[in-house]
Amino acid sequence: MSRTALLVLTLFACNDDSAGSPVSAGTPAGEPGTHVLVVGAGAAGLTVARALDAAGVSVTVLEARDRIGGRTWTVDVGDARVDLGASWAHGTEGNPMTDFAEANGLAWTADETPWSRLYDEYSGSALGGPAWRLMTAALVGFAAALPGLKARYGDTTVDVARDDYLVATGYTGQDARLTQHAIDQWMVELSYAAPVDKKGLIGFWEEESLGGGNQFPVGGYGGWIDAIAEGLDIELGVPVTAVRHGKEGVEVDAGGKTWTGTHVVVTVPVGVLRAGSIHFQPELSAERQAALARLDMGNLEKVVLGWDEAWWDGSLEFVDADVSGVFPEFYDMSEPAGAPTLVGLYGGRFSRAVQAQWTDEEIVAGALDVLATAWGREIPPPAHTAVTHWTTDPFAGGSYVFLPAGASREDLETLAEPESERLLFAGEGTSPDYYGNVHGAVMTGLREARRLGVERFEVEGWEEW
Repeated sequence: MSRTALLVLTLFACNDDSAGSPVSAGTPAGEPGTHVLVVGAGAAGLTVARALDAAGVSVTVLEARDRIGGRTWTVDVGDARVDLGASWAHGTEGNPMTDFAEANGLAWTADETPWSRLYDEYSGSALGGPAWRLMTAALVGFAAALPGLKARYGDTTVDVARDDYLVATGYTGQDARLTQHAIDQWMVELSYAAPVDKKGLIGFWEEESLGGGNQFPVGGYGGWIDAIAEGLDIELGVPVTAVRHGKEGVEVDAGGKTWTGTHVVVTVPVGVLRAGSIHFQPELSAERQAALARLDMGNLEKVVLGWDEAWWDGSLEFVDADVSGVFPEFYDMSEPAGAPTLVGLYGGRFSRAVQAQWTDEEIVAGALDVLATAWGREIPPPAHTAVTHWTTDPFAGGSYVFLPAGASREDLETLAEPESERLLFAGEGTSPDYYGNVHGAVMTGLREARRLGVERFEVEGWEEW
């Protein structure tokens, strides 16, 4: 739901009788005996819990991990402070996440990552401005060609349309490789985290976006997560295995204990729901199960490499000889991380293969091999490393949701609907407009707090939401 729509709902709902209360009479939030269980302490779960708690509603958050934050996770890698999960705020205008940050003294800084090197492995050469311009033109050109390609091919995968576009350009050799890399990596495997031969063409590159540019949270997402979680009742290390809901209330089995409440908001990732590790009774509707079966999780992963001194000069774009996405980008994160740090990002096809077969040592070695090839020199061993495994994480099942061929926005809308008056859902995978984004997760948390009867948010930064 957009910010404007939420504001309209707020104004419509207000009346003289309820103006003094943040909750609506006759709703769950307006009943003194209401106790809401929130499954998951990620951005969505913490948001709905914070909004309910601030309105005077009793809430308990149940989190499987021994930490809060979900797919946001800020850690120290040597002297660097690095986000292993979400790293950016993709737009600050009309964003409840950045509104909360500003109101609570948390800062953001614009992503001004310096890109100094573009290396083509096939030709064995570092390329300059013309190659960068060609790739940028490929992104713009393919985006402009998409309406016609969608009309021609319908419900297929992006690689089919990409092949058509490559033929139409007449490019060969290096120009064709660079164009394919720009489409496959910039537009698909590093954006949607999906394999280009799985990502559906219908709806591709049509998502809503926010103004304000990409921003890094100063000090990482951890500060934002800690601030929004402050004062909440959160139980850690209690994986949820069963959710029972009926006319009289809800029961949640977690960590060897049964928790009772009046309502439950499930905010776990789509990957967890698809895995079936939580048993629902009654079972989820056929419509929800069908939507989950059509959706999939992307596989964006990171390898963090830290040194005592920087030996490089900016970020790297790497076009491997097979154009298959082998460690395609290394961000120079030294400034936001606070110490000399390169963060390698890889997703889609290459990521799925790596996560299924490679050890951490092999991932680090493979990343160093790419760096050595691109810079044409021996790379000093890093002093500190970290490797992510969102793909195989049982509490994530991937990085974030994407729509394969056969799936549609309507599947996300299905997931956004309550299963019953006592079982509700939130999370980025229930956001038709902003799936795959932290602000999408936050917006769904606010949505479910409203659904339960919170009429006015009593949280600094969210007063206008």
